[in-house]
Amino acid sequence: MALWALAMAAGLSAGLGALRADESHERRGPLLPRFAAPLLGGGTGGSDQLIGRRALVWVFSPADPDGERVAAIVRRLAPDARAANIALLGVAVGVDSTQAQRAVEERGIDFPVVLDTRGTVAGKLRAPPRRSSLYSIDAQGFVLGGFRGLQVDRPEYDEAYEAEVRRLLHLTRHGAALRPELGLRPAAPEFRVRGLDGGLLESCDLEGKVGVLMFFSPTCPHCHEALQFFEALLGELDTDELVFAPVSVSDRIYVIEQMVNDLRLEVPLYTDPGGNAARDFTHRFSVPDTIVIDRDGRVLARHQGVNPRIKALLSVQIRAALGVENPIRLSRRGYSGQEFCQACHPGQHSSWELTRHAFAFETLVEHNVDRDPECLPCHTVGWEQPGGYSLENQSEHLRGVQCETCHGRGGPHQSPDFLAETDLESVCLTCHTPEHSLRFVFAERLPLVSHAANSRFAELSLEERIELIERRDKRQRKLFETADYVGSDACASCHPAEHQRWGASAHAGAFETLARQDAQGDPDCQECHTTGFGQPTGWQPGASGLQAVGCESCHGPGATHVAEEGRRPGSILRLTEKCDSCVILQICGSCHDDANDPGFEFELDAKLDLIRHGFRDREAPAP
Repeated sequence: MALWALAMAAGLSAGLGALRADESHERRGPLLPRFAAPLLGGGTGGSDQLIGRRALVWVFSPADPDGERVAAIVRRLAPDARAANIALLGVAVGVDSTQAQRAVEERGIDFPVVLDTRGTVAGKLRAPPRRSSLYSIDAQGFVLGGFRGLQVDRPEYDEAYEAEVRRLLHLTRHGAALRPELGLRPAAPEFRVRGLDGGLLESCDLEGKVGVLMFFSPTCPHCHEALQFFEALLGELDTDELVFAPVSVSDRIYVIEQMVNDLRLEVPLYTDPGGNAARDFTHRFSVPDTIVIDRDGRVLARHQGVNPRIKALLSVQIRAALGVENPIRLSRRGYSGQEFCQACHPGQHSSWELTRHAFAFETLVEHNVDRDPECLPCHTVGWEQPGGYSLENQSEHLRGVQCETCHGRGGPHQSPDFLAETDLESVCLTCHTPEHSLRFVFAERLPLVSHAANSRFAELSLEERIELIERRDKRQRKLFETADYVGSDACASCHPAEHQRWGASAHAGAFETLARQDAQGDPDCQECHTTGFGQPTGWQPGASGLQAVGCESCHGPGATHVAEEGRRPGSILRLTEKCDSCVILQICGSCHDDANDPGFEFELDAKLDLIRHGFRDREAPAP
């Protein structure tokens, strides 16, 4: 029984017309219909407020039988969604403002909700009556999926529905599923399943062996394909060191036996009385669900579904775990993706998972530019190369900065001359250009991605690995070249218009705002309300020249730049030609972080317009 994402009807295609012009490439999926309705608390809300952002739209009525269960899913999603720049909107159907307000308060909902008293909005969304619905929307306004109501008698499916919504919106929840994560293999739980002949297979039967559990449905054609693949692989390997345990999610023995006869299977099949194994292995009702367990009893791989790529991966991963001959199965016509590298190079792969490279595509998603051809070349693998990532071929396995980005297609197996013809530093500099990287010094940055340098983190726990990745946020690095600070007045003679505009900005009065909060003596506040805090020639307590967020806070210390004996234009950071998200956000974000200015990084364009003062206007960004 496969769990399907919500397939929206074609009737929803009369959607946000303004978004159509942006779609220069073929794309499947209906557009979110245009709607507007009164907001609880006053004003109007609707689809226009969702344009340009990923969104989660919750359609509900207080009387829905599944209402509280869906509300619980929404409450779990909401904090992660906000942190990932996802808009949240509720649609209260068939109730007045008093009833809607009571329902929102009772269910702990703290995001905007519109009133749909007559069910007009619900009708446009084709939300069924008496069922709470959840719609995932991408930044271009396309409905990605979701669900229309939960199965009333199967609350165990709720986590599966939530997991699907998270997948659609790229919302990671660490540790939620039993699968390798950030280079760690979780321990497989103890289990017991029953064979069709009544015999038992237990986790202890896998001790010292390689195990493969596959949850399947006897009526699923994809599961049939997977079972036939494994039966062939077992015959090919012909070893007692591999235990294959296909576990049916249905306990209807006659249906399983009919499948065995139809497919002429010889491999033993199992059932899961009470569903204990499925629960302990965090099976989410998507089949086939294949889990590979190494000789140490740890989960080394997990795959949902079946296709030629997954079959090749399973073959490589199982052979590597067994330690037998393992022919290279890389794509002959394109890029293979990091999972193929992981099978034979687990240590190097684990160190890569601790780098920001591994999350490069998620950065685009959060800033709603995951379809921008100016950004994609440096955040995906093989951009617009044969078999590489493109807008026409948006392969999930080619997202991020991966092995083949730095080592060539297929690494030395398929591109043996790649690094011989161009050194590693040159490869890095193809993306880390002055426009897109702030103060990129190869020797300083290399340890952050070096496999050898990152091997020292091999013993970290999952929580420690998450903390390490967060610490490696590029905004914590040194931003400017070393020089003395001279104060903003030194800039005025050559840049009078810019200095005048700065003088009228909130930055110029930043230190005075601390007085109103009685915080001028607080070092934690001084750091972001003065210039050059903590630097030898920067602001010092009692001094007045640098008591503001001055020019040098954003452009770097200026002594070298203004020196009479030889001014050097390149010695100060010119921001006019820099990428806002790649470079300017690093500078602004050092103070405008989540603790002090939540949401700033996703409002950067609007905030920059308040202070922008370059000599020449920047080219207008692509729509």
